[in-house]
Amino acid sequence: MNPLASSATYQVDMSLHHDYLTATDFYRFLQCPHWPYFERFATDEQKKEFKREMTEPERNRLENGIAHEKDVVTALFKDENVREVPVTRDAEKDCEATLALMRDGVPIIYQGTLTSGDWTGRPDLLERREGESSFGDWHYVPVDVKSTHSLEKYQKLQLVFYATLLERLQGRFPAETAIVNSDGERLTFTPADCISEFDEFVLELERLRAGERPDLVLRKSCFDTGPWGAMCKRLCEAEHDIALLYNVDVRKLRALRGLGIHTIDEAAAMDPVSLDGTAPGLRLHGLEVAKRQAQALKDKLVIVREAVALPSEGLEIHFDIESDPPNDMDYLYGFLIRGAEGDVYKSFVAERLEDEGKMWAAFMAWLETLPETFFVYHYSPYEFLRLGVLEKRYGGSQALDRFREHMIDLKELTSSSIIFPLYFYGLKYIAPFLGFRWTGTVTGGGQSVDEFEKFLETGDHKILEAIMLYNEEDVRATAYLKDWLVAYATQKNAYTEPYPWTK
Repeated sequence: MNPLASSATYQVDMSLHHDYLTATDFYRFLQCPHWPYFERFATDEQKKEFKREMTEPERNRLENGIAHEKDVVTALFKDENVREVPVTRDAEKDCEATLALMRDGVPIIYQGTLTSGDWTGRPDLLERREGESSFGDWHYVPVDVKSTHSLEKYQKLQLVFYATLLERLQGRFPAETAIVNSDGERLTFTPADCISEFDEFVLELERLRAGERPDLVLRKSCFDTGPWGAMCKRLCEAEHDIALLYNVDVRKLRALRGLGIHTIDEAAAMDPVSLDGTAPGLRLHGLEVAKRQAQALKDKLVIVREAVALPSEGLEIHFDIESDPPNDMDYLYGFLIRGAEGDVYKSFVAERLEDEGKMWAAFMAWLETLPETFFVYHYSPYEFLRLGVLEKRYGGSQALDRFREHMIDLKELTSSSIIFPLYFYGLKYIAPFLGFRWTGTVTGGGQSVDEFEKFLETGDHKILEAIMLYNEEDVRATAYLKDWLVAYATQKNAYTEPYPWTK
């Protein structure tokens, strides 16, 4: 599955009446460059037609996240002199209230506002440090509270943003910043290490704020995280833009556009050999793949670039994990087991947060029963990575080591061997293209998270049954793709419409 990020999908603007540059802009831009642009410049008609409204579960997660943040601050700093700044949504007024506390040397300031010109930001915490500033022999560093165990790019950029604002207000650039997670772990970060990248993003955002539309991109996060995915897709399709090419990053898109290649047709006709090395990021292999991807989209081709070889003997197992990121837990392991008795679905379920360890123990016991020869198919690295996390949390075994040694990531295999006429290569895109259909009321990883949150609140087992059906259909989709690979991808080929598997 592709789990929902633990951070809130939508974030609150700092001001309702002024176009400030905010920390939220960095987050939005990294998810979808058009998100901050459309928020500022989309017409009322475009907002009505294309903007996805925040769902009730998303609102609940946002509210719960704010409450959780305050609980973490209270728990971690209960013995400290923490002062909270009341938020009025007047950035200038809130900044003055914050500066008053900074001048007084308050040890920790919660929800302070930093405003300079048309920049404003609200770090979760401002912590006093020894060292001279305009306030005296002390200064402040920004600290955010996040449910994370590693620093993401947007979090680093936001911390540099706060550090830059602090430099303007206190006359000293903080030497370090940090993220504090819900476990009390402090992830430190040196903002000076990210200045050049930060400056590049600021230039992009300032051009955007001036009314210049960003270059077209189309990412899965435009749909999964942001509200403007439908608009991004409409623009890309209307212009037949190379942003529709799967797995071509922004740097390569810019390089291609710099060479006059803007459309799918132009990419399909380009000469990779002559373009090799003409711009940063443009190398022969990547250019050849991009050309074939363009040809696939233009002519609706399915291209088998490399023959696929899969094991023909041994027990066949298809594996998928369902997770609840807001609670940092996995609550369902699902398996489709293909043996002498046919296809059998098996699952391990944790119905309460505290039952995750029991579920893991039952799973570990089952691993001991597996035969000598088996292969485990999954789609994306997520399952493999989560097993590592859970092993650290609850302990491993030789049987677990053997299980992981026999795991085969069909996403990696498929994306490296097959070119589809698709914008994205997620299982929810490829499997329907090949003819598989999900039939349940739960149809995506984000929705499964929402439904499990409802189950925790209500205890309604009908909700859990719907999630389990979704998980079962996920592993059946994986098996469907595996069967397709065996039937149609064991030798190099190119398929045109009507495709043989649709007859």
